[in-house]
Amino acid sequence: MKNILLACGAGASSGFIAQKMRKAAQKQGLEVSIRAVSDTEVMENIDGVGVLLIGPHLKHKFAEIEEEVGGMGVKAAIIDRKSYATLDGEAVLKQAMGLME
Repeated sequence: MKNILLACGAGASSGFIAQKMRKAAQKQGLEVSIRAVSDTEVMENIDGVGVLLIGPHLKHKFAEIEEEVGGMGVKAAIIDRKSYATLDGEAVLKQAMGLME
């Protein structure tokens, strides 16, 4: 099973996206675990995660976060701004799966 972690300021927006991503994954028959947390909870939830996606409003923290998780074999990226704004779970899932390949 592939594990994806989403992070945003409070975890609310990423929670909505995670829910939509789970629905998209189910439609595609993908076995993935998708969780959402606030940016302050990333490190305590990173074990076993393959991909970490952060909200575009946290771009200023990305280099620091990427450095922290990169040594753990986690691929990190910023969620596409348009996909984030429209809560497009399918597009964000595609972004995450692309990082896993």
